[in-house]
Amino acid sequence: MKILVLNAGSSSLKFNLFDSEQLLAKGEVERIGGMGDAVASVFQQIGDVKIEAVGHRVVHGGDRFHESVIIDADVEKAIDELGALAPLHNRNSLEAYRFARERLPGVPQVAAFDTAFHRTLPPRAYAYGLPYEYLTEKKIRRYGFHGISHRYVSGKFAELQSKTSADYKMITCHLGNGCSVCAIEHGKSIDTSMGFTPQEGLIMGTRCGDIDAAAILHLVMNDRQNPDDLLQTLNNASGLKGISGISNDMRDLLKASDEGNERASLAVDAFCYRVAKYIGSYLAAMNGADVLIFTGGIGENAAPVREKICGGLGNLGIAVDHDANTNAGHDARQIGYSTIPVWVVPTNEELLIARDVRDRIIPG
Repeated sequence: MKILVLNAGSSSLKFNLFDSEQLLAKGEVERIGGMGDAVASVFQQIGDVKIEAVGHRVVHGGDRFHESVIIDADVEKAIDELGALAPLHNRNSLEAYRFARERLPGVPQVAAFDTAFHRTLPPRAYAYGLPYEYLTEKKIRRYGFHGISHRYVSGKFAELQSKTSADYKMITCHLGNGCSVCAIEHGKSIDTSMGFTPQEGLIMGTRCGDIDAAAILHLVMNDRQNPDDLLQTLNNASGLKGISGISNDMRDLLKASDEGNERASLAVDAFCYRVAKYIGSYLAAMNGADVLIFTGGIGENAAPVREKICGGLGNLGIAVDHDANTNAGHDARQIGYSTIPVWVVPTNEELLIARDVRDRIIPG
């Protein structure tokens, strides 16, 4: 089955073309006059290949979608309604779906939700300390994101051990421009750092992560800052970029830090400290872990960051081997031989989406 996977971001469209699980082509299209032009460019690049199904990464499935689903009119409407929770992503995914539907009438299309893996969060993990009606009526709760990546790397690690993820307690760290940590207990997500939106949790490339809500209200009420402008700041001008004043790219910050830039050093230190805190909290949540896994652009490639994160976790049974960490290569590999082993497992969200598409189109 030839499956096209589309991943619509806020300003670009990534695509992967699979024949079963064999990758035939991949690429990224920067927005050229809108999503319609981006989709047209994808079809131009893949040529005359007969596409039998399409998969879409959809960021927010709310409490409606607990697994990947074939998109019909009801699903399309629900994704649109959930767009208020992820306005830059859900609606772009819908646009990509609609343009692909025009190009491929009658070809089944499947939505894979970043939130779906976290459907197993227990109430104690997803409930905020707000009036109960906010949860039941307004659906203000923690949903979690990066679920496709966390599900892939946990399954891939288990596969490498000739077991299943149900055999392990894992802590997975997806560290890129967006970042999250997940506690996975016997194959189920039981806690994760992102919340109602992808804003909560770790310090990220341009997002601030955890912050006292009253600080935002203070800026609105006392500094008369506009909520829309504040939202822009929280999402696009905070995190590593906001602290350093230089860049949201960890490579730039590590270089600047080595050259003595104090703000770059602070950004790196704060980033690593926040990740280590979440790892420690998830060790408590699961009463230990069998493995710690790093993935994502930073998690897979930034050896100094991995070493700094694990540097203060020795008494908890976590440490990296300096040589193994520094000379890690690019495949899945072990970089720490401590009581809790430390691994790097490259993520492959698109392959997992393709598998979900196949399983929905050809069940069983």
